[in-house]
Amino acid sequence: MMAGGINKSNIEKSQRNIFVIISSIIAIIVLSNLVSAQQYESGWEKIDTGIDVNLYSAESNDYGLWVFGDSGTIGNSLDNGLTWKFQSLGELSFKKTDSNSEQIVSSTSNGEILVIENIDEDGEYTTKNISRNGSEAINDVAIKDDGSVLTIGAQGSIWHYDGLVWTDRSISDNRNLLGISFMDSSNGLITGDDGLILATSDGGISWDYRDAPEEIQTKKIIDVEFYSQIRAYAITDEGNIIKSAKEGETGVGFIWNLIEIESENGSTSLGTELNAIEVLSTNKLLLSGPSGFLAISKDGGNIVSSQIIPVTNETNFTSFAMLDNFQGIVVGSNGVILQTDNAGENEVVGFQVIDFNDFGQFVDYSKGMIIDGFFATLKIVIFGILMGFSIGVFLSVLKTSPVSMKDMAQTNRFQLVRGLILPFWTILHIPISIINLKFDIKNPLSKTIYLLKEKSANSAANDSININAIRSIGTIAVILGLYTVHGTFDSIESLNLDGWEHIFVPVGAPREFASIIMGIALIVVGIIFITCNGDFSIKEIIIPNTDRKFIINPWGIRPLNSIATLYTDFFRNTPLIVQFMFIHFGLQLGKIVQGIGLEIIGDSDGTFVSFIRDEILADRAYISAIFALGLNSGAYQCETIRGAISAIPSGQMEAGRSIGLNYFQTMRLIIMPQAIRICIPPLGNEVVNLVLNSSLAMVIGYAELTRQGKLIIAITFQIFWAWGLVMISYFIVTWTLALMLRRIEKKTRIPGLGISGGA
Repeated sequence: MMAGGINKSNIEKSQRNIFVIISSIIAIIVLSNLVSAQQYESGWEKIDTGIDVNLYSAESNDYGLWVFGDSGTIGNSLDNGLTWKFQSLGELSFKKTDSNSEQIVSSTSNGEILVIENIDEDGEYTTKNISRNGSEAINDVAIKDDGSVLTIGAQGSIWHYDGLVWTDRSISDNRNLLGISFMDSSNGLITGDDGLILATSDGGISWDYRDAPEEIQTKKIIDVEFYSQIRAYAITDEGNIIKSAKEGETGVGFIWNLIEIESENGSTSLGTELNAIEVLSTNKLLLSGPSGFLAISKDGGNIVSSQIIPVTNETNFTSFAMLDNFQGIVVGSNGVILQTDNAGENEVVGFQVIDFNDFGQFVDYSKGMIIDGFFATLKIVIFGILMGFSIGVFLSVLKTSPVSMKDMAQTNRFQLVRGLILPFWTILHIPISIINLKFDIKNPLSKTIYLLKEKSANSAANDSININAIRSIGTIAVILGLYTVHGTFDSIESLNLDGWEHIFVPVGAPREFASIIMGIALIVVGIIFITCNGDFSIKEIIIPNTDRKFIINPWGIRPLNSIATLYTDFFRNTPLIVQFMFIHFGLQLGKIVQGIGLEIIGDSDGTFVSFIRDEILADRAYISAIFALGLNSGAYQCETIRGAISAIPSGQMEAGRSIGLNYFQTMRLIIMPQAIRICIPPLGNEVVNLVLNSSLAMVIGYAELTRQGKLIIAITFQIFWAWGLVMISYFIVTWTLALMLRRIEKKTRIPGLGISGGA
């Protein structure tokens, strides 16, 4: 002991604390420096038009850019939208338009239809009214290259103008038609209410139904653009984007897929109302909507980036008109016209050209992506650890359970009834325990549980085993097992497998394979029960004409142990990267859990519910990553915890059983608290492995650290620097966890157990 009561242990502890504090301060300083963001300016320029009427539509053709709106407003620009010449045609309100190279057709709110034609190089033109008698409101209009016009409206209304007369092409469907687009003079698409999609290949004479994605079949598909022979896009008013592409011999327009929007955390909706879509190339899209919403996607809708606008957020953007992939306009309320020369992409102020060979500029560009990946990794690691630990504890209890076939055969009717009632008792016990803090209320099933427990104990001690009942149950089990297995034969034969190829039955017929496993289990249990004669001893079978014999103990089979072993063997003997892809793309577990979760939550509100909806259920890849990590880690943690349970002296289990606790109660109250303390070091190693294995989540599109590193390399080509940043980020996570686990280990160490190294 040193003077003043200070010893060596306290000095070392103080040094460690100072080291941790200094390291934390350095980490905070580094992270705070990384948070500074670049500044951007809008890629759109506001044009001073001198008008304040609402503009609803815009078009482009060989004679420049055109806009249409209230008060019969028609505007034309011959210089890429920089200057405009306007004309007013009275009280008309032009809502929908379409154009070909020489003409423009426009429909009004009261069903009038005008064709702008005879356009000259100065922008002068004439108009022709082609309105039909008794015309109803028009929801959209299209003009084909041959000059013929089609309009759509309510309750399946379709009219075709061939240049002379109008012909009714309406369909017998009460749904409203909302959007129409033609790729050429023959092939066109129509969309409408309740996921309606129609297609034509004869210029609109006849229309065929197409199937929308299941999630869209209750929504309004308000706009569609038939871009080319290989691609078409459409949007709903709720912010969904659907795409149709040519697949082999199947032409575009037949198969439609709902796009999962990665930039919205894997959601299938942008979370905002949309008005229009403009397709610039097969994968480049512009989107507009109310509340100042303008956005661009350069990968077909997976990543949608909002654009900065030079006007107020109250602007309702209604339509685009593009001269090419970069130059064009967007129009909106109060006469707003925005012009762009770069598809409206936001421009970085002061960083027009980034020198990625300069480490400072490289870090300045990459830091945001690294931080996003850092926190995305933490999100799946935290939930993965919790899920894996819960599964590991549960499986370890099953693996060490002594329940055998003998115990199952000796189960009396009182034990069976008690087992059926116990779940209801547990459900009632939780709220009653809470209420009982103020009121003396007892669980109404407690007395029944106690009586059944007493009678089952007396029956086990005094009543003889009912062999006939055991054999009857065995016979029923065999019959059910044979029936279950026999019902799979036709399905398996239809797979056309030969010989060893049958090992792939679990893939080709998963339900049938599960039925086979269940059937075989029932048959095995049934045969064991049928052979019961009251003697549960080990059997010796002598091979005829030899001195060899082998020993079987069918009554020693532990079913709970077998279930846990099957689980751990599967997840420990298949690669984690394959499990990621199978769970996300094969089982589509993320999609299933997302759908169930959102259906349960519904329109509920609240901080916790909002967190679940927005932070967890919004991203399918995130959900799949949690399950892949948790299910895999649970198999390894099970073996770790089982080893710790084996280290507990058997006398403690016997002591627990001797005071009236059953096996599971003894495990929960006596064995498991000690086992967890013993296995903290190996569990810490598994936690570190789980963090590192989280990098495999990139294969399912989850934007964790490794995926962000690949994206940085794809842009900067700085391989060494990019992977260096990723490695440092992983080290920060794992090292922090290691420090925490070391402290937990010291706090929970069992005195006198194991070699402590003098500490």
